Amino acid sequence: MSTALTRIVFDLDDKVRISPPIWPGQKLDIQPGDLSKLVPHGNGVYGYQDRNKGDPFTNAPSQEACGGVIYFGNSVTKADFEALMRIIEVQPKYVVRPSKDFAVFTAESKQPGKDGYLAQMRVVSKFGLRFMFGALTGAEYEKFPEQKLTIVEVLWLFIKQEQKRWGTSWMSDRGLGGKFGGDGDFACEELAFGFMLENDYHHIYRIWSRAWLVTK
Repeated sequence: MSTALTRIVFDLDDKVRISPPIWPGQKLDIQPGDLSKLVPHGNGVYGYQDRNKGDPFTNAPSQEACGGVIYFGNSVTKADFEALMRIIEVQPKYVVRPSKDFAVFTAESKQPGKDGYLAQMRVVSKFGLRFMFGALTGAEYEKFPEQKLTIVEVLWLFIKQEQKRWGTSWMSDRGLGGKFGGDGDFACEELAFGFMLENDYHHIYRIWSRAWLVTK
């Protein structure tokens, strides 16, 4: 997976604290902001489970109930998206106060057709920062600042931003034309999205904007 580690400027970035791609202050084996790499499944107690690319059956997490990738169009409603997040337990029904203690990392592709995405965002809980990446000390973990929004609210904000940026219909091109192989006539790009539950135990999530070809 090739990724340009460039920061996306959010129209509403006063609501979201974006972390730099290189975590400050520590030398880490794996950077939480390195979006060119996928984190493995599992909690590490029985060893981490690497992904078997291309096989949806053996790629299922053996130590987690939820995981995987889903693709969806830009007509998704907020209610439907929130329902999806509950189903895959990004925001479980039993949680009274959804977590706001997480880091956000973003990247934008310079070659969307090859990379398969326009922009992407990874959300990493402070638990994941501490115990998967080793990016926080014990003291930093206790004092880690909260975001203004919940994880699901930030994911939804990403969707709304990309809709504003690229439009929601192939009939009103805002720059998507040709980025994913469309010819502007018989095949035109329309905004869509992908979501990955990267690691359920450590609460690591990835969302990205993409395009699909609407054909005549």
